[in-house]
Amino acid sequence: MLQPGNVRWLTHGDLAQSYLGWAFYRHAPWSWPLGSNPLYGAGLHTSIYYSDSIPLLAMVFKPLASWLPVPFQYFGLWVLACFVLQAWFAWRLLGLATCDALVKLLGVLFFVFAPPMLVRLAGHMALVGHWVVLAAIYLCLRTDRKRQTIGWTVLLAVAMMVHAYLFAIAAAIWVADVVHGYRTMLLAAPGVWASRLKTVLSQIWPVIVVALLAAWLAGLFMVSGHGTQAEGFGYYKMNVLAPINGDGWSTLGLNFPQAAGEYEGFNYFGAGGLAIMLSAAVISLMRRSAPRSLRLPVSLIVMAVLLAVTAITCNIGIGALQWHMPLPQKWWDALSRIPLQSTGRLFWVAYYVALLAALYVLLQVCSLRWQKVVLVCAAILQCVDIGSGLSSLHAMLSARAHDQAAWGLRGAFWDEAGQRYTMLSVLPLSKRNDWEQLAFYANSHRMGMDGVQLARIDMDGFLVRYNAGQQALLSDQLSERTLYVLDDREVAVARKAIPAQRAALFQLDGKNVLAPGWTSPLPAPAIDMRSTTSALSFELPFKSDFAPDGAGRLLLGRGWNATGEGLMSLSDAATVFVPSGDDAQRTLHVELDLHRANRGKSMAMGFEAWFEGKRIARCSMANSGCSSWRFDVPSAANDEYFRRIELRPDTPKAKLRIALDGVVVQ
Repeated sequence: MLQPGNVRWLTHGDLAQSYLGWAFYRHAPWSWPLGSNPLYGAGLHTSIYYSDSIPLLAMVFKPLASWLPVPFQYFGLWVLACFVLQAWFAWRLLGLATCDALVKLLGVLFFVFAPPMLVRLAGHMALVGHWVVLAAIYLCLRTDRKRQTIGWTVLLAVAMMVHAYLFAIAAAIWVADVVHGYRTMLLAAPGVWASRLKTVLSQIWPVIVVALLAAWLAGLFMVSGHGTQAEGFGYYKMNVLAPINGDGWSTLGLNFPQAAGEYEGFNYFGAGGLAIMLSAAVISLMRRSAPRSLRLPVSLIVMAVLLAVTAITCNIGIGALQWHMPLPQKWWDALSRIPLQSTGRLFWVAYYVALLAALYVLLQVCSLRWQKVVLVCAAILQCVDIGSGLSSLHAMLSARAHDQAAWGLRGAFWDEAGQRYTMLSVLPLSKRNDWEQLAFYANSHRMGMDGVQLARIDMDGFLVRYNAGQQALLSDQLSERTLYVLDDREVAVARKAIPAQRAALFQLDGKNVLAPGWTSPLPAPAIDMRSTTSALSFELPFKSDFAPDGAGRLLLGRGWNATGEGLMSLSDAATVFVPSGDDAQRTLHVELDLHRANRGKSMAMGFEAWFEGKRIARCSMANSGCSSWRFDVPSAANDEYFRRIELRPDTPKAKLRIALDGVVVQ
């Protein structure tokens, strides 16, 4: 992993997403914001932030791209830095309670061997940065409050440019520290609360401004608020038994059943960590209270508890038992739209606060000799217990690092195409199962690519790009500088829509390729897709619905949106194509089945159909007059197989707000 030129372990899933985001970014032109990544997810207005490529490091290494080897990855160096910083901040935290180097070293082991951090090595490189959580706790606990604002400003800016979840967690601890600082000032001078509040506000605004600036530079705001929403609240949560559930990491057999999505709430302390906390609890009960000099701020404890409750969510799991707490629908709708859906990660604050509190109790109460005895025994127990998890993790990472599989696409055609085309586009636009292979190929030839994996996506921009790609294919307006990879169903569309003299259509290495302007002979292994048959037919008479697997769904151009209510248009115009059969000059008899998508003040009550700049039909929604809309489409001025019909509202500035159910063409 430490070899910058070894990217073999970064070729699958989330790891590929992180590496490829950086690989495209390093060769992309500079633009504002600096995190903009126009080649990875081309046309989707995305940034390095949403490929989870650790924007901080990506923006540091991009100016050096011309001097760096190809390939180059910094994720191994990042992992090493995370372990060093995790140990350093754990050392600093323990230094608040003891000066003995051996005791601090033994205590550091429980932070470096924290299973919730180690498990992230399997696929989330940015989230290995648990040192951010420890650094935030250290800022909250340290007694020297000088330059506190500077410390928080730097930490939150760095956290923002590493990962959104780490920023959210660090920001929560910062809020707890602000409350703690204000409370401390009030206790020192109760009668001057207004001036103290003014002081606190003067310390807050620089932190917020710099964090927002860092977010903008990294490209966080390139995806709209709607696009940052994700599905998964109440699914990617923490099980109540997570702190004692090894989930395959416990050699001693501490494993309990849990729900499918609760792997995101993996927060196992390890047998050694549990032993330390149990010992501290027994000692505290015997003494009836923790040592006063080492009591944690109340605001930090409250914040840790709140985040722990949020990690569990209202879908409470206790082992295999799952119980849903009833909530008002509007509350549930609001929670389902928050960007932080993997709430199980929010327990990390409570995890480290609990572990640190237990260690503080031992270090304050026990003699130095007993501190060492207890910590040595607990450290041995911890290593023995998580040994199986470490072994599995090592085997997996080692296998990835020595993977000799050739990634990308190789051969005479692919090399020549890489020189000719500047873009690789997937039709229909989606994340294919082989997206990694296509992306490695595109990146190796400095091509942009749209159908990639992203953590978040602007759905409005995605739909515009999706519809534009379909319309370009159906109307034979493909870009001469773009190489297209089609799914099997789109091949049937391309066969009818794109003349043979305009583009080559063939299958090579398991990919359906549409190459505009390709005049060279096809490579020997290629299968000419124009001579093959397809189960999908657009011959007349034609009849289909607009379900996701219906042939009609392939005939939609700009202006359509697929939502929970089905296929609809909320635009001021929408395009649908209809097949014309073998004779492009014949008149077509078209029937569209549609209904009202929803109600609204801007909803049109009547609709018009336009063809080649002329209105050819009109219908009214009154008395379901458009539920089965029949009209004729005259002969076309050109020989295109699919005729383009544009649907418009008959009222100025109104929206269509219609949904299509079926189409019949005769």
